[in-house]
Amino acid sequence: MSPRRPSLVVALCVLALVAAACGGGGEPVTFGEGELPSSVPDGFPVPRDAVVGSSMVDRANHRTEFSLTLRGEMADAVHYYTVSLVSAGFVVDRSQGDALAWRIDFSRGEVRGNLVIRSGGPGLAAVLVGLNTS
Repeated sequence: MSPRRPSLVVALCVLALVAAACGGGGEPVTFGEGELPSSVPDGFPVPRDAVVGSSMVDRANHRTEFSLTLRGEMADAVHYYTVSLVSAGFVVDRSQGDALAWRIDFSRGEVRGNLVIRSGGPGLAAVLVGLNTS
């Protein structure tokens, strides 16, 4: 496991704890590992060889987050998502970054989301996806 992978998992856990604390109303926050949450919208692009990591679904705040590890460099993942999001009917509202991290903000109907893409080690890209629905 690369040194960046644990930091991605820690960041996801911290976000989950903050979301759980803000949830109110006793609505459940569920965590998963290894499969896409059912709350991910139909048609959301995920490469066939992607490995799904940790996930969090906060039903009270209509928030879903999950991590992916992809084969290829960070630039390959940025290209994949720039093209695939548009092909799946999403609007790319913003796409910017540098050699260390890239962020893509997107929307489709009531779904708003973002991707943060980083290097996941040699030949890998780490992707953190956040989705909000109203």
